[in-house]
Amino acid sequence: MDLFLETPQQQAERMPRQQQRLMEMQMQGAAAQPFAQNVVPAAVPAAVPGCDSAPEAYSVQQDSYAQELAFDKRRARHRLWAQRLRTLAMIVLIPMGLATIFLASYALTCILNGASPNEVLQHLAALGQRLGDVAATIRASWES
Repeated sequence: MDLFLETPQQQAERMPRQQQRLMEMQMQGAAAQPFAQNVVPAAVPAAVPGCDSAPEAYSVQQDSYAQELAFDKRRARHRLWAQRLRTLAMIVLIPMGLATIFLASYALTCILNGASPNEVLQHLAALGQRLGDVAATIRASWES
């Protein structure tokens, strides 16, 4: 996959062309051609010193590769957000699931011990009251 990696020789060939383009743009003024910033000129004039060869032609492969890189960056960003959402969901859902399992097992234990539906509701209300008392005690100790 080294097709799009630049070799030192290619870099040495590109640098004078790039400097020449920058000098030409400065000479012409950036305001005269604002739309032509990403356009590769068809040919470099022969009168330009240090620029013997024409610039590389437009490559569909390079454009495709750039699009794939952009897609990969977006996909990585989406994966990061999805990972954060999964972590947050686990932080919230695991304690809620454990509480639900505890309440269901508590109610089933009451039923297996012969409690009527009204008694099960009374036991669950008493459990809620005890949990509220514990939370109030913890809050009071936290404040002092």
